Amino acid sequence: MRTIIIITCFLFSFGINAQKSKRKLRPILWTIHSKNTDIIGASIGILPKEVFRDSTLTRTFGVRIEAPGLGLLLPLAPRSPISTSEKSYQASLHQEPIEVVYGINLSSGSLANTQINGISGALIGQYLIKMNGISFATLGNLIERNNGISVAIVGNETYKTNGISASISGNSTVKLNGMQIGGYNETKHLNGVQIGIFNTSKKSKGIQIGLWNKNEKRTLPFINWNFKS
Repeated sequence: MRTIIIITCFLFSFGINAQKSKRKLRPILWTIHSKNTDIIGASIGILPKEVFRDSTLTRTFGVRIEAPGLGLLLPLAPRSPISTSEKSYQASLHQEPIEVVYGINLSSGSLANTQINGISGALIGQYLIKMNGISFATLGNLIERNNGISVAIVGNETYKTNGISASISGNSTVKLNGMQIGGYNETKHLNGVQIGIFNTSKKSKGIQIGLWNKNEKRTLPFINWNFKS
């Protein structure tokens, strides 16, 4: 009974706030293709909102399901969508997300201006602006800012990772605060540990463990290190 009262109060207060901000509140089940909407329960969509020229914010508190998603086309992309400079990275973070998920995101493949707080899984691959939690994909995770754990069969690519990136093939990160585990690991700025067959870092403060390891000071088999900035 107490739980029911708490949930009722939450929905009531949420509804009042939504009305004040002219946002729509939709419980249980709704589509992600709805402008200025907060969905409590499950949200369903077929493609990212950008495809329909909708830049308003949709928030899901529960489970978001996208199928099919543009992430299915990631293997055909001419280049990675991950930022190539600090300027473009900061611009992507300051860009208002079109979708925010508090809970679970499931898709055949996502390629959208989306922030996930929780768990995100993709059958093929997914590109996310910000990931706070656990992400997994068959092909790979492409994330601008990853705070948590990303797991993929083929590989993970991020601009900045605070946590762990693990895959069979390898991981690529511009700035790493944490750990990379994979066949081939590369980062420009390492603050942590790399474990793999081949590890490379241009500026490091940490340890590399693998068959061949390279940092800004030396190249060594089995183990390499640098603890001076």
